Amino acid sequence: MKYALLDTDFISKTHTVRLDDNRHLIDLVLTMPDYSFYCHEQTVKELSRHNAHAPAWLGERIEEDRIIEYSDEKIITDMSAVYRNLSIPKYIEMLKSACDAFDADCYAELYGELQATVSKDAFIIQLQSIESTIGEGRNLGEIKSYVLLQWLSILFGDQLYYFCSDDKDARNGILGIENINVRCITLVSSLLRIFRETKCSPDEMEPYIQAMLGYFAAHNRKTIRVVESSKVGRFEKVDCSKVLRGIFEDRFVELPNGFLKYK
Repeated sequence: MKYALLDTDFISKTHTVRLDDNRHLIDLVLTMPDYSFYCHEQTVKELSRHNAHAPAWLGERIEEDRIIEYSDEKIITDMSAVYRNLSIPKYIEMLKSACDAFDADCYAELYGELQATVSKDAFIIQLQSIESTIGEGRNLGEIKSYVLLQWLSILFGDQLYYFCSDDKDARNGILGIENINVRCITLVSSLLRIFRETKCSPDEMEPYIQAMLGYFAAHNRKTIRVVESSKVGRFEKVDCSKVLRGIFEDRFVELPNGFLKYK
């Protein structure tokens, strides 16, 4: 089994790339066999900021148990079976590691007043109170996803996949967290993953390629950064259409940080 964490940006973009109201790219992602999909409660809360229509879709998938939603309370409750009375200090440790993936001062700035109270309920109330004062643009959704990813790593070990933002620094941050082995999947590299996992033919994927090209055109994006085939591994900007069709010509390998590299 493979364990996949979906973040807000990935859900929003793959919901936008669609053939019609019932066939979104994210629906195709969920058809990949032998995957168990997860998201954090914060993703559910933040999704409406990015995509007005995606929250209803996500709610339905959670109701159908096709995506498992985790709250901080559920993480700590599950952790108590492993760490007992140390579950809250362990959660704080994972929260700090998640913050450190962005900036060494992030935890102190956001959670400096957080105390490891004895009561789980009191701790959750304290945590929610602090987070209610954190404004947008402070990466709270990603931080909570990083916490959940660490817990999934403890539960399941390897075979972790993070379906995430195109932001290079965010991806490199998650790869820098100690003691987890995870592969990042982006909007573009998800096509390669779908192609390999579902055995869809290029003809079957062509409508999704057209939909993704339409999405890029709407955002004035003409090129995709890929890694050249040399040992130096320099980036080059390649026409979007050439990259997307190159995926189905078996021209790329997928790197752990989600970038595609020419063979």
